[in-house]
Amino acid sequence: MGVLEIFKYYFYLGATCFGGPLAIIANMRKDLVERKKLVTEKEFEDYFGYSQIAPGPIAFQVCLYISYFNAGLPGAIAGGTGLVLPSFLLVLTFSIFYSEFTDTEFVRAALYGISPVIIAIILYSGLQLAGRVFKKNYFQYFVFIISIVLTAFFKFPIIYTIISAGVVSLIYHLLVKNSIGNFKSIGISVLTIMISSIAAVSAIFKSVIAELNSQLLNLALLFLKVGALTYGSGFVIVGVLNQEVVQNYGFITAKEFIDGLAFGQITPGPVVITSTFIGYLSEGFIGAVVCTVCIFLPTFVIVVLLARFMKKISSNYYVKSIIKGANAAAIGAILATAYSLGGEAIYDISSVILFIASLLCLFILKIQSLYLILASAAIGIIIYSFGGL
Repeated sequence: MGVLEIFKYYFYLGATCFGGPLAIIANMRKDLVERKKLVTEKEFEDYFGYSQIAPGPIAFQVCLYISYFNAGLPGAIAGGTGLVLPSFLLVLTFSIFYSEFTDTEFVRAALYGISPVIIAIILYSGLQLAGRVFKKNYFQYFVFIISIVLTAFFKFPIIYTIISAGVVSLIYHLLVKNSIGNFKSIGISVLTIMISSIAAVSAIFKSVIAELNSQLLNLALLFLKVGALTYGSGFVIVGVLNQEVVQNYGFITAKEFIDGLAFGQITPGPVVITSTFIGYLSEGFIGAVVCTVCIFLPTFVIVVLLARFMKKISSNYYVKSIIKGANAAAIGAILATAYSLGGEAIYDISSVILFIASLLCLFILKIQSLYLILASAAIGIIIYSFGGL
């Protein structure tokens, strides 16, 4: 594929593919492997495997690997830009509309109906990932539970929880491999190492942010950090953003954040395009551009720099050990995010019913999230029309 062809294909995919990262990846496989035969099945599986190694959105990484190995650096730029640009423009449009009409009664009613569904989608995503990733690995389940407890109830930073879990996982697997140590004490050791690592790195970053005066610069650094250090699906990054931009720094409110997630869900492309909404509400158009670029840039740089070495890196025992722990903690963070945002979205009988009904639709009927969101917006307006708000 040439550079222009890469851009055109990914722009089309970014403009038409709903359903999150797995849907985007499935469409790439169907189009490029099965239909056009531009990528072999083995190559595609390798690229998907590589996406588990580097931080950042998985679908965005697969796009970059395919583009880079077909047309080098220009191809990676074309592919990454093409995939993100349509959803950026759509979310930017929604953000402008939101800032102008958010106090309109019917808009508030629609967002009221959507909010519980967003929490259900986050919870569903986390549980689905847990079922696919863990596969009776009890150590991963342990890290998963510890991650939920630390991030949901003790408000530990998600990023540093994931990093610490990776370090702990490496130590654990080295102990298992070499049959060293008293494994009865591993649980206490895991908790101690995670807490101390999280506290140290978090204190350093907060001290740096405290010295800066420009909110735009603070946003840029924050989104670069999130993009560079967060492993797992887009919902993991969403969880980190909630903790950072809402809880820690107060750039936007929790309600605004949930509304931004709704716009990210009803637009095609990567889930983390919610960054555009956060940037616009914080610093206008320039904020939207800066936050969007900064959330994707670290992944782009890492993929381009390491692409040629990924086959070797991905088969390394130590790397695989780190990823097991990081993934477990990341999935725990998704459930913690659902818990922390739930109070803003689910607070009366109608919202509880919408939440439970959405879970049933996702788990049993397998209804796509886009249709659930649109239906819940209509239900919210109907509830408002009957005086339910």
